[in-house]
Amino acid sequence: MSYLSYLQSEVAEKRAQLIRLQASLTKLDGLQSEFLQNKQLVDQPELSPATWAGELANSFQNIREDMKMAYQDLSINQLNFALTTIENKADYLRLEIQALELNITQEKHRLEEEARERRNAN
Repeated sequence: MSYLSYLQSEVAEKRAQLIRLQASLTKLDGLQSEFLQNKQLVDQPELSPATWAGELANSFQNIREDMKMAYQDLSINQLNFALTTIENKADYLRLEIQALELNITQEKHRLEEEARERRNAN
């Protein structure tokens, strides 16, 4: 395999990786939106002193509060971290692709120059 073929296959692989990352980013972003829209379900059904009271009701309400905090952490902090990580990797892949494309251009010029020199030598 020539160096040029190697570079072209690397670009193709990096582009495929970038497409997969972008698809994952879109899907994860959609899931985060859906997750945030369903946050109010933690409080369903609504419990009032008329429907449920006492120690068990208080314990259950404490569990709900813990769930809200965990939901908030997951929906905001953890998902944002995952989204940022994917975006950073996508940016890095774009830079790698640019560098590889520059190497391809340089290699093509080098090969053209070699071909010209061979023709001139004959």
